[in-house]
Amino acid sequence: MIIDTHVHIWKRTMYPDVIIDSYLEPLVLLDALYFQGGEGGKDWLTSETDEKELVQNMGVARIDKSVILPLDFGMVGPTKQGVEEFNDWIFETCSPYPDKLIPFIGVDPQRGELSLRLVEKYVKGFDAKGVKVYPPTGWHPDEERMRPFWKLLDDLGMIVVTHSGAVWGPLNEELSRPSYYSKVLDKHERIKLVIAHMGGKFREEMYPILEKYPNAYTDCSALQGWLPSNPDMVVSRLKEAAERIPDRIFFGTDWPLFELAFSQPYFIELVRSQSWGSEDMKERLFSLNFQRMMEK
Repeated sequence: MIIDTHVHIWKRTMYPDVIIDSYLEPLVLLDALYFQGGEGGKDWLTSETDEKELVQNMGVARIDKSVILPLDFGMVGPTKQGVEEFNDWIFETCSPYPDKLIPFIGVDPQRGELSLRLVEKYVKGFDAKGVKVYPPTGWHPDEERMRPFWKLLDDLGMIVVTHSGAVWGPLNEELSRPSYYSKVLDKHERIKLVIAHMGGKFREEMYPILEKYPNAYTDCSALQGWLPSNPDMVVSRLKEAAERIPDRIFFGTDWPLFELAFSQPYFIELVRSQSWGSEDMKERLFSLNFQRMMEK
């Protein structure tokens, strides 16, 4: 079985122009990736993704389940659709695929009471198991104003997937450091924290967190950033994780962000074929570790 624990679906209207422009910046010279869309604004080929496209891609890559992580950037700039409408769309479009798609909630805890209400809404209405958060939008995990949010997630025993590593544009990269979650984990033992992207550029901060806290995990999404130019780096990072945190790492692709450079089927084949870990370790990565966390 393969579970992709880091996947996104979205509509262009759900993200601020300032975020889209910042992520497009590295591609400015690649005119083939641009087209003029709605109201003359710039978009890229994956600016519109939906559940049907995802399920089709999962079939090609032989992925059994995908965890859907909405990204709430509405506190960074204006959007044409609100955060509740976005999350409604996520849960409603995933509901016809209960055996394939596992939607999480996407909400910025800076929204205060609204963030609490939305968590309760989707837990009660859809039995949501997790929340995706993104500190670089402007908040520190240990801030006083975040405490009601963490308390609610702890009371509910929720999974929290947090961004870590590089960001672009108006986002604050310093706030994506894994070490900032130490005090949160000290106080909230029922929260299951997933530090995305193996900590990214802050990888060395991630390992002490996972080694200290039994309720902390990571995923290997965005390792494709080293591909196809440096596959040895991908293998070395997976080998390192297999040696240090064999039960705490999940498979993830960050679909669709790397599809144009190194698609899901190629990434899966590379992970399966390289000698970074035993066959048992590869099964842990692809599905067993995540399944065991969900059962806790």
